[in-house]
Amino acid sequence: MNIDFLLLRDNPQGEFCLYCHAEAVTWIVVDGRKRCTCASCGRAAERAIVVDPRIRWWTDTDGEYWHESAGVFVRDRRARFLFFQRTAFPYSLTVPAGHVERGEEPECAAARELWEEVGIRAAKGGLRLIADEYLRGDVCRRGSDAHRWHAYLLEVDEPREAGARREVTVQEEGEAPVWLTLDEARSCRTTFAVERIIGQYSERLLAAVPRTPK
Repeated sequence: MNIDFLLLRDNPQGEFCLYCHAEAVTWIVVDGRKRCTCASCGRAAERAIVVDPRIRWWTDTDGEYWHESAGVFVRDRRARFLFFQRTAFPYSLTVPAGHVERGEEPECAAARELWEEVGIRAAKGGLRLIADEYLRGDVCRRGSDAHRWHAYLLEVDEPREAGARREVTVQEEGEAPVWLTLDEARSCRTTFAVERIIGQYSERLLAAVPRTPK
């Protein structure tokens, strides 16, 4: 996504229509899916161009609009991973993940999203970095088609671990949590980043996680 049109504006922040670039976007929910409409051109879309000063974003030499994200692959003792269905674009299966805020370390962002989205709290040092990739083609509802993606692994003894809320429920932009093996996940429609991480780093995701002696 190129956002050169913002160079002509005094305040390059806000939520802009994907088509006419007017700052006239309203978010709505249709059939359980988050969408938006533009009061200027009247068109509806699955996403908008959102420029938020709170998150890490930049444009490259080609004008491409980049975001930075962090996500967690939560694995249980049966080598199943926690996924859920996104109710905001892209409407696919994903893992707990979100944008990295300015001044925030990617690992802290991953832990924050894990707690905010599914109620699992990672112990300090519990997240293991699996991948750090620059992914072109990874789209989001905020209008970016390119993300730097930090993927982490968290191993839990069982879905209802001590650091979780009573049971796993999706709190933000998602529904229907499910535990799947990587092979099962491959047969599902997953987000671009999740598909790429599983495809390139499955051995790391399945490797034993060193545990600190008690």
